[in-house]
Amino acid sequence: MPDFPIRELQRFSMEALTKCGVPLEDAEIVTESIVFAHTTGKGTHGLGRLPIYLRKIQSGLMRRDTPLKPVVSALALEVLDADHGFGQVAAVHGMQRAISMSETYGVGLVGIRHSNNFGTAAFIASAAVKANKIGIVMSNAAPAISAPGSTTPILGTNPLAFGFPSGDDGSPIVFDMAISNAARGKIRLAAANGEEIPEGWAVDENGVPTTSAEAALAGAMLPIGGAKGYGLALSVDILAGLLTGSAFGGGAKNLDHKTDRSDCGHFLLAIDVSKFMALQDYQERISRLSKAVKSSGSPGVVILPGERSRRYMDDRNETVPLTPAVVEKLDTVSAELGLPPLESIR
Repeated sequence: MPDFPIRELQRFSMEALTKCGVPLEDAEIVTESIVFAHTTGKGTHGLGRLPIYLRKIQSGLMRRDTPLKPVVSALALEVLDADHGFGQVAAVHGMQRAISMSETYGVGLVGIRHSNNFGTAAFIASAAVKANKIGIVMSNAAPAISAPGSTTPILGTNPLAFGFPSGDDGSPIVFDMAISNAARGKIRLAAANGEEIPEGWAVDENGVPTTSAEAALAGAMLPIGGAKGYGLALSVDILAGLLTGSAFGGGAKNLDHKTDRSDCGHFLLAIDVSKFMALQDYQERISRLSKAVKSSGSPGVVILPGERSRRYMDDRNETVPLTPAVVEKLDTVSAELGLPPLESIR
């Protein structure tokens, strides 16, 4: 796969988004999310989404701006209506509002309704971590997981993330997961590249385990831990979808759906650790925890959640790979918007 400079991909993203009419501040948030995905090894949530955004904006299925209208305000709780704008913009502003409330009340909870996929949940949780807050992030998604005893997808892979500020070593703990054995974006990428997927990721439409990416997209994802993963996916659907006033129970749509809005919801919680104990005490305690966990095995073998992602750019010389399929789609966007082809920025 060809490598591209991060700085040039950032510029490309900004130019593409602003040419689509996305406000500058919103384009900066979306671009930061895209770059975060690529630099943490989660390129499925990166630049490949730009063509989807362009099509959805042009077809009226997604707003260029993200207004965030207040629906509910009650001390440490708010519900905001994104009116089908950018999920990253809605979630970042929502988390910032949760952080602000937590500084007064100890916790801040924000629900977002009528939104879109927000990229990586770790990106949103990391915003809380940077403010020395614990961040908990949930979102529901389009049907991909079937309930035990069924072959019909009814629940999304429903991303869930926890972010914990660091101790004296400066390394936060950020745990980001999809409630399936693999993110659905990995299967879409495999399908686009004509690749098979590992066993255990999905079943076809008849409930038969499959390694075909196309058959998996027509079938259902397998939840982590079987019935336990199903219960977790259901819980996130209730909190992020049903409770916020968004679609739920199979009603949310994929970001790239051709005729309908996604209408997913987000559940964002910030916790001010300084309301529990002095920040210095928290940092000392989490440092001890981190060291105890890592020293439980051979040096360098046991790592903490988020550590692998932070190491992704080591020795990469500020470049990241893009698959030929993604490059081809982005070149189509370039042609439509009058931008230079992606190959020219390598």
